[in-house]
Amino acid sequence: MEISEIVAAYIRVLALAVLVVYAYAWVIRTVGQRLTRGVAAGLLFGLGGILSMNDPIVMRPGLIYDARSILLILSPIYAGPIGTVIAAAMMGAHRFLLGGVGATGGAVSVVLVALCGYASTFIPRHRVGTGWVRSLLLGLTTISSFIVLVFLPPDIASELLLSAAAPVMLANILGVLLLADLLEREKQRVRMVRALENEASVDPLTKLPNRRVFQRAADRCAKEASNRGRPFSIIMLDVDHFKKINDTWGHSVGDSVLSKVADLIRQTVRKTDIAARYGGEEIVILLPNTEGRDASTVAEKIRHAIESEDLIVGGTAIKVTVSIGVSAVDSDNTNIRATIEAADKALYRAKTAGRNRVELANAA
Repeated sequence: MEISEIVAAYIRVLALAVLVVYAYAWVIRTVGQRLTRGVAAGLLFGLGGILSMNDPIVMRPGLIYDARSILLILSPIYAGPIGTVIAAAMMGAHRFLLGGVGATGGAVSVVLVALCGYASTFIPRHRVGTGWVRSLLLGLTTISSFIVLVFLPPDIASELLLSAAAPVMLANILGVLLLADLLEREKQRVRMVRALENEASVDPLTKLPNRRVFQRAADRCAKEASNRGRPFSIIMLDVDHFKKINDTWGHSVGDSVLSKVADLIRQTVRKTDIAARYGGEEIVILLPNTEGRDASTVAEKIRHAIESEDLIVGGTAIKVTVSIGVSAVDSDNTNIRATIEAADKALYRAKTAGRNRVELANAA
């Protein structure tokens, strides 16, 4: 391989890397479920390898060099096991279909590089980190792609080993260093953005969504109720005698009580329900597709779970109870504010009736 060919190959890898990074950034930003994200990333890496194979450096008829090994070695890290299998299957099948003297060896090398990349994920992170050391190691690991030489006639294999091994390794190492750096930077950037979004939407004490998140979700439920007739309910919950807890044991214990109550609520409600800190010791819960009677059942489960749990502070068991108001919405009236006020009034009735009880409001 001439120097000009190496430069051309690196430029192609650079262009492909930019495309892959942009597409990968879109995938990790928009696809939430881990398995689906892995599948999408695997399809992306596989497509990148196919595009690279369609614009290769032809070392001799039927023998090509492209960026597939660079993408494959990084697939286990950024696409996961499922994504790696998808990417390897796509690249291996495409290389075999391209034909030529190196078709079989090329397909085998795809599988071997993918396996080597997956094996590298078992190396403890504290030993190699996520920087250039890991990228260099992965770049060197692409030497496993040279398995293709075993499937070639001895004279061709020895000629390629002497003339092309060093340039190919150099291009692979540089490509892995470049692509890994770009992917890692994008991954960290998305992670930072998500962390900032999480801080802006989660109550720091209870780790529950805040009032803003609840309002957005309630607005969506109101729209569903209005357009499709889907009911939903709202639960308002207040810790009984919370001021006494703070006065007796201190505000740090009061914070622990709220945090524990939030944990118990999370364990009791469905994943589709949204429990949010509404203010002070008040917690509001949105239950989509739930009528008032069913919401009252959920509220009673929450009340019982909290009543049954003792919070141990300094060897002393603190008994905590809550009062709960429930209000339901149907397609005839989807006013969120009125529903919350109805739940709040029901909560007040629960408190005046003796606390540690559930009251159901009239339909909003």
